[in-house]
Order: sequence, then structure tokens, then C-alpha cells
Amino acid sequence: MSFKIAVATKDGKNIDTAFATAKKFLILEVESDGKYVEEGYRGNPNIALAVPNSASSCGASSCGGCGGGCGGGSSYSVEFLWDCHYVLATSFGHKEAKLLNRIFIDALEVSLPIDKAVVKVALYDNRVTNNGANKAYREDLSKVQYAERELPEIAVKEVNVPDEDLKAEPTHTGHSKAVRIALASSDGKVINQHFGHATTFHVFDIIDNTARFVESRDVNQCCNGGTHKISAFEKVANTLSDCKGIIVAKIGEGASAFLENKGFEVFEAPYLISAVLEKLISDRLLEA
Repeated sequence: MSFKIAVATKDGKNIDTAFATAKKFLILEVESDGKYVEEGYRGNPNIALAVPNSASSCGASSCGGCGGGCGGGSSYSVEFLWDCHYVLATSFGHKEAKLLNRIFIDALEVSLPIDKAVVKVALYDNRVTNNGANKAYREDLSKVQYAERELPEIAVKEVNVPDEDLKAEPTHTGHSKAVRIALASSDGKVINQHFGHATTFHVFDIIDNTARFVESRDVNQCCNGGTHKISAFEKVANTLSDCKGIIVAKIGEGASAFLENKGFEVFEAPYLISAVLEKLISDRLLEA
């Protein structure tokens, strides 16, 4: 099964550019044996969006930098590389690497000829997929079956947040341990809510290569007119305390750091819930 790599290169032969200064990325379709074909270059939209925003993403100037919940700061985005498994560059800033990791992409710092680097990445990918016993799912994602329950709009609205002591226990089938995740979505179909503005999280258990819908939980939004309180973060964290991963459309550095300090893994993935669940399963991103 092949996978995509994005390479920061000026000459098309060597990995010779830092991620932040790459005007374009060479996209490679790589086979498990290290052979690859070039798909062509993909322009970096961030080069044209390098000027920081004057206000935060929630529209309140006091949210800038968001010590707790809004995007804040700049227009930087890595979503144009969403379909890649790896990005290779001579260097990555901490924020850049974190943004890539949040959409399930590995950032690898490499200064090698492309052909030599690709062989190393292919060996690494084989080790991960084979040792992780998920090669079959990479080869045929149609084999991954979902028990995702339909979430009609009225049902989502009527579900109440359970008391902390009454949260559903992770589903077990006797084969492997379930991993519980929470996805911020207003419609149950797309991850479309900013963490600071989220009012509903849909909870799933991932177990035995299956994603099972558990329940929907309502929360009070953390961002209120540009102000953020630790107590608001605490309430959301408590509501989702049995989850390992929290997946939102966008989250600020302050809120992300707070959740990570609480032991959550945080991802940004403003995409279809079904596609994100498929990627979590196929790449075994949140194994217990």
C-alpha cells in the first residue's frame, strides 16, 4: 500500500529547505519497498498569508494569542497537506510540527538526497504498520467497519451531559482495550467546532478496528466575548475525563497546553467524522 510524502526541496533532488520557508512541496507517492513516483508540486498557501491577523479567530481582539481557547495569532495552516503521512524538511518550528501532528502527519527533519530519505521513511513506515498489525487496513480501508450510530440533529440536541459519576464505561469486547475519543461537532457529521466555542462533543470508542458511537455530551463554551477562565476549561475537561483524545476544528495554544497537561491528546481535524475515525484506526494513532 502506498502513502504520500511532502518534501521541502528547491532542486527536486535534495531535502534542502526549512518547512517555514518552503514556497512549495514536492508530493511523492511511495510504495512499501521505497520506490516512488512524483505527483508534482503543491504550493504553500502560508507564504501569502505570513502577516499575523490583527484579531483572533473568535473576533475579539482581547483573545489574541488566546491563553485559553481561540486560535489567535496568525493565518498559518497545514491543512493543504492533509493527505500526506509524512513531511520532510531540514527543520520545523515547534508550532509547525505541532500543527502537523494535530492532523496526524509526522514531521521529520532530514537533510539528505530525496531518494535516500524516502528509503528510510519507507522502512520506518513498514516497521510501524507491520509491527502495529495494521498493514491490512492500510491496504484496504474498506475492511474497516464502523458501528457509528446515526446522529440525527434532534437526537444530538436532546442528549444531556451525564453526571461525572455516571459516564459510560469504555466498551470492551474481550479482545483489546477500547480507546475513547471526543469530537467537537454541531451536526454529528463534521468536526466543525472550535474548542473555545464548542457546545457538543460526540464520544466514540475505538476498539478492534471499529469505531462505536457512545453518546453526545453538551458543555458550556469556554470562550465568552474574548475572555477565558480556567474554571471553564476544568468543566470541559471533567466532562471528557474518560476520553484519551479530543479532536476539534481549531484550538488555541493555551487551551491545548491545558488539556495536554491533563493527559489528553489534542488534534485539529476540521473534516468529516467518518474520515477522521478511519484515519485514527488505520494509522493506530491513539492506541491504549
